[in-house]
Amino acid sequence: MRKVVLSAALGLAATALLSNPSQAAPKFYFGDGKELEIFFMNQLWGVYTMDRVEGTTKYDNRMDFFLRRSRVGFQGKITEDLSWRVWFAYDNVGLDPHTALAKNSNIGLVSLNSGNKEFYLWDAFFTYALHKNWANITVGYFRPQVGRENITAGFEVSSFEKALTNFYPRQHLVGTGPGRETGINIGGLYNDEKAKWGINYNFGVFNTDKFNSGSGGDNLLYTARVALSLGDPEMKKYSMGYKVNYFGKRNGITFAVNYAYQGRGWDTNQFPLADTTIWAGKLDASNKPKISFKNNQLLGFDILVNYKDFTFNAEYDELKRNFDNSALNYKDKVWHVRAGYNFTLPNKTILEPAITYSEWKGDKASLNGNGKYKVTDIGLNWYIKQNNIKLNLHYVNQDGTKKSAYTTNGTDKAGDYIGVGLQLIF
Repeated sequence: MRKVVLSAALGLAATALLSNPSQAAPKFYFGDGKELEIFFMNQLWGVYTMDRVEGTTKYDNRMDFFLRRSRVGFQGKITEDLSWRVWFAYDNVGLDPHTALAKNSNIGLVSLNSGNKEFYLWDAFFTYALHKNWANITVGYFRPQVGRENITAGFEVSSFEKALTNFYPRQHLVGTGPGRETGINIGGLYNDEKAKWGINYNFGVFNTDKFNSGSGGDNLLYTARVALSLGDPEMKKYSMGYKVNYFGKRNGITFAVNYAYQGRGWDTNQFPLADTTIWAGKLDASNKPKISFKNNQLLGFDILVNYKDFTFNAEYDELKRNFDNSALNYKDKVWHVRAGYNFTLPNKTILEPAITYSEWKGDKASLNGNGKYKVTDIGLNWYIKQNNIKLNLHYVNQDGTKKSAYTTNGTDKAGDYIGVGLQLIF
């Protein structure tokens, strides 16, 4: 019976592909509004690292091929008003622990895939449309809707790697690299086509396991994002998926404000950069805080501009944490600016030169450390079939008094790198 079912499924998939080869992914319809879509997304990277230093060891320059991002999943509808998505990740397969992006010896941004064995849940949620666009309730495991870089997929950005405004807000609010949590979100969209303006909103409540309350109190994470669009809308249908490059099909600007608040909680992450004077006696043997924080907040702003072939976006976030002892309070800052321009080639493919500058600055009392981490990315993206088939070549400089919030001393260097990428979305 299993063989029969498997054969039938494969036959349906082959039929769907042959009958509609331009379709992004195989989609099956079952009547009564039910449908199922299968998708596969992959980034194969080659990264040449220069001047990597870990403690007293300086590593030779090296080339590393690895799967930076890999996703496989399913999405569809149960009824016309009830949709769902479940997908999985197996990122960083083959990543050398001494590559410029690798988080090792407490430097770098990207976690290692131990033994290339990690296969884990990325998103799992249901969305019910109380109103087609204006009111949609999402429940499950997904990204809190704050910060454009955080909620935009790495397959959409024009820099080689996502900006620091992705990594630091996720660690600050959720305590994990993927930045997902279990919660509920209500969001909506309104576009006035005649007046050329629109508004998009999201409000959510999440339970942050990494910051569970150690001494009572409300440790739920509350999030809010409101975006105003002028000119062409950012999206015509409500979605929690966001774009950066519209390939000349949008002339508009979107401004957004982001806010998140969590009450008293206990940080279970490890922060080896804590100031030994300010935090003396307040860290355990693993350098974890022995006291709970009073509240945890994010306040941020972002902007997206699309005008013909020009793209610009920027984001600024303040990451604040307060304690009963005000001497421990801190406010980290992280921001980025990014720009690109599309040149349409004779074969209708698109070549985009792009530049991104990103910076994180830690406060003196910050558990993430006192210092700066600066990343400059300059490169070319060749869109063969927009984001579905993309090749890119970038040079990335990583600099600052601290290479990341996880460095242990001033001698560690994550290293600069040249990145070559192939992106395939099916």
